[in-house]
Amino acid sequence: MTARTTTLKGADAGRYYVEANLDYYLDRGEPPGVWRGAGAQALGLDRAIDEDDFLDLMAGVDPRTGELLGSLHTERTTRGFDVTCSAPKSVSILFAFGDVGQRAEVLAAHDAAVGAVVDWIETHAQVRYRVAGQVCTFDGDGIIAALFRQHSSRAIDPQLHTHVVIPNRVLAPDGRWLALDARTIKRDQQTLSRLYHAGLRAELSARLGVRWVEPANGIAEIAEIPAAVLAEFSTRTRQVEARIAEKLDRFQDTMERAPTPQERWRLEREAVLDSRPAKTATELPTLDTEWRERLANLGHAPEQLVGTALARTATLLTVDDSIETRVVERALEELTARQSTWRPAELVRELAGAVPTLVAIPAAQLAPWLDDLAGRVIELRHVDLSRPIPDGVPLRRDGRPVTEAAVDRSLTLPSILAEEERLLALLEQRIGMGGADTRVAAADTLEGPQQELAGAMAGDRQLVLAVGPAGTGKTSAIAPAVEHLRSQGRAVFGVAPSATAAEVLATDAGVDADTLDKLLVEHTLTRPPDHRYDLPPGATIILDEAAMVPTPRLAELVDLAGRRGWRLALIGDPLQFSAIGRGGMFGHLVDTFGAIELERVHRFDAPWEADASLRLRRGDTTVIDLYDRHDRLHGGTANRMRTAVVDAWWTATHAGERAALMAPTTAAIVELNLEAQQRRIEAGELDPAAPSLQVGPYRLLPGDRIATRKNDRQLVTDRHLMVKNRDHWTIDTVEHDGTLLVQGRTGSVRLPAVYVAEHVELAYAETSHANQGRTVDRSYLYLDGPIDARGIYVPLTRGRHSNEAFVATTGEETAADVLTEALSRNWIDRPAIAVREDLRRPETVGTTDNDGRDLTRSSQLRELLERRDELDRLIRFGTSGVDDARRWVIRAGHDREAIAERIADLEGRLQRARATIETYDRPLLRRRHAHELTTARNEINWIPRTLEQEGPRLREAEGLEARAVKAFSQAHAVAQRRPELLAEQAIVQHRLADDVLGRGERLAAIAPAFLVEHLGPVPARASELSAWKEAAGQVAQHREAYDYHGSDLLEPEPRGYLEVDAYVSSHQAARGAVTDLNRTLGRLPEREVPQRELGIELSL
Repeated sequence: MTARTTTLKGADAGRYYVEANLDYYLDRGEPPGVWRGAGAQALGLDRAIDEDDFLDLMAGVDPRTGELLGSLHTERTTRGFDVTCSAPKSVSILFAFGDVGQRAEVLAAHDAAVGAVVDWIETHAQVRYRVAGQVCTFDGDGIIAALFRQHSSRAIDPQLHTHVVIPNRVLAPDGRWLALDARTIKRDQQTLSRLYHAGLRAELSARLGVRWVEPANGIAEIAEIPAAVLAEFSTRTRQVEARIAEKLDRFQDTMERAPTPQERWRLEREAVLDSRPAKTATELPTLDTEWRERLANLGHAPEQLVGTALARTATLLTVDDSIETRVVERALEELTARQSTWRPAELVRELAGAVPTLVAIPAAQLAPWLDDLAGRVIELRHVDLSRPIPDGVPLRRDGRPVTEAAVDRSLTLPSILAEEERLLALLEQRIGMGGADTRVAAADTLEGPQQELAGAMAGDRQLVLAVGPAGTGKTSAIAPAVEHLRSQGRAVFGVAPSATAAEVLATDAGVDADTLDKLLVEHTLTRPPDHRYDLPPGATIILDEAAMVPTPRLAELVDLAGRRGWRLALIGDPLQFSAIGRGGMFGHLVDTFGAIELERVHRFDAPWEADASLRLRRGDTTVIDLYDRHDRLHGGTANRMRTAVVDAWWTATHAGERAALMAPTTAAIVELNLEAQQRRIEAGELDPAAPSLQVGPYRLLPGDRIATRKNDRQLVTDRHLMVKNRDHWTIDTVEHDGTLLVQGRTGSVRLPAVYVAEHVELAYAETSHANQGRTVDRSYLYLDGPIDARGIYVPLTRGRHSNEAFVATTGEETAADVLTEALSRNWIDRPAIAVREDLRRPETVGTTDNDGRDLTRSSQLRELLERRDELDRLIRFGTSGVDDARRWVIRAGHDREAIAERIADLEGRLQRARATIETYDRPLLRRRHAHELTTARNEINWIPRTLEQEGPRLREAEGLEARAVKAFSQAHAVAQRRPELLAEQAIVQHRLADDVLGRGERLAAIAPAFLVEHLGPVPARASELSAWKEAAGQVAQHREAYDYHGSDLLEPEPRGYLEVDAYVSSHQAARGAVTDLNRTLGRLPEREVPQRELGIELSL
């Protein structure tokens, strides 16, 4: 288990935590939530969490006064964040089965670790706001955190965890409440996770003498807790998740919509209860009893289990210089293996993960110590690539200027810079040597860039760089070059990052090839290299998939080639998957020196898909609509999409086609493999009763399709070919000792039990990364989590006939939405020298026109347009909202008073009527007071019924008055900020107008045919020229801001952007400018152009 961050949006964002019964529907007396953070203290929140207070804060309202804390929330704004800290399963089991004292210690350790995470978030919390038109990042003065601790998962398994809910309001240095700059807690979830786990381990080691297994990804289980116990108390979670998925599917089938949050909660509760063993109401045991029964079924008693886990007291370590040195060296080793540059928070992440499991330090002191240690390591051992600090600019607590975002700081080590600089210099020398290309006769059938590549490789250039996007036929160009080199008696050898890629290169290009690692290792041994790798001077080394080679390996190759006098041809695609580890150098080489670029795609049957794949490669988000229109995108619940993608794969493979089933994560691959295997069992293709072998999550059967996951040159087939990583095989026999007899493309082989246990898995589905370089008939991607552009481009370009994505959606988004967002992300590592170059360039707002005027980038344009619209609404609200809200308060007060007076009058009449009955309903008085008694009896009959009706009316009127008072407070708060808002509005408007002017001037200088077609030629008369520039500038600004590339001048109508008001305002401004131009040129009669009235909607 780990720490993860969830964004909370919508008006109901906070209700789950106070209405969904946090004990997951079995009233176990979970503790009430507690407040934490300086922001909570500033609001006087120092008691147990009150439901109304919490909901007010999630709505952005001060629970004490009802005043607005910052700007108004809308339905789509972020209301808060849930940072969930979840203990390892073994810790939850220790809590579940420990005695009272042990449970108390586990809870105290968990709470201390959670508190340390919250304190670290608060220390690094930041807000952003504009100063003189520039977005600046300031330290926050306090967050508000609501902590909800829970002891079980929703599947009713032991699972100690805490929801840290942070309302999206942070106290700023100027006293305002602003939105949290959430990039830190979103990007640094692993840092938060490792801080929590390191703190938890330190606390439990000190409190109970707990010993740990070696951490993996910063998470460690308690030693001596059996794996079977861990598995037992994780099983039901998987069962419940599957049951929830079924219920969600059934709901959507029935209602034809996604469930609301409240409906989802009910479905989850039903799934939990459905999954429990059937018992009568009187037999239902407590949860503790049920857990003990499950443990007993495994042959363990609670006391024995806990006693064994705590029997051997650990020897604790104290923090000293040796521990610090150990932590720093291990952290830097891990960090430099994966990244070329990093931020301070990423250094803290690795430092936390490197803390020995038995270090004794209170969790509250752990994070400050690691922050301090990181600061010292940065000062003494790092190179700071960040821009210089400008004179006179205020600094934050981290010592950086407020003009720099915390996520923009970049650090590296001198050794990394030196390695990259030397590599670049060596390759620059090769470029400088020149060389001539050779015409390859066999390449006459190739296209221009292919011919150029073949000629360059066959010539005598010392360095050839080539970029080959998916399906552009790079091996078609390599093959004739290889043939020509051989015909000239010149040695040529191919290498690739993986054995599979090397085999593809060898097969398709007809070149002897092996892995890059093998070539390098052969030249580091004490013996001479094997003759196959002992290439003569002048030999050509072809490195395929060069973008996937880590920088250190590329540097080794360049060094070796220099010593041996070899030529180098580096071929790859920097926009596909990069190296696992420190990489990005191939892309930097292409940017620096240029490259031969193959540009025509040959792979796809559908004519539209060739160009679409290149747009996908470039990250053009508008191409997603094209894939959607061709029915390549499918969306739905995770369960449904998983079933649908396996259906598609099953249909294709049984039609005799080669189909690739893939997903980005190992967890998703396991689910797909298990479902595909079950399909084969149900179809009678696999016999579940046959001898089988459990390997990890898989039960392997004869006939199963498997993959080997490690190169082993000692394992060879009957054709004398080695077993390679990612080779596919079919199981012939499962032997009793765990050995597998398998057959594959390269022959048959016996895989030993030791190899099978560690390096074999089902291969019906494989990761997207594993499929790079493959070409199949049909490609199917299953996507159930975040991914970047490469995770979309590679899977959607493997198939000749079709490439489809099956996307798990939430109901509030479509598959196209998910892929569009993914296509805008770039997670690739970049060399330190490339980052340094970027940061050395002068900061500009955007591109620059011929006169030096800055043109704003599309993302910044949209931000400016959104802010202008928001400011317009706030200013209007601050102007008229106070008076409107005041009238509402007065009217609501009058209504409430009138109802209250009527109730008081009725109650008085009822009391008098009862007194009349009491006084006169006697034998001697009834005749004399008959009229009074009749009236009294009538009133006693109807007044109570009327009071029953008036009571709800009064409560409704009181609620309406309270909402009116709250609205008045909000409007008053906005009105007080009017001068500040007006100033910012002027700055924003000035920047947008200046951008329009710059675009108009540039377009008037060189008018594109597209604009001339729609606006007419550039006029010569001054007044007409001014109107033309305004129209052209407004249109260009709108198209840039909203990524519109259609053939029409403007879209006919809004396209469903989240920022609809800003979009419509921009669209209308452009349309109005075109109308004014037409009127100026005499194309339209003089008339007023109706303007849209922008209202304001206040959601209370």
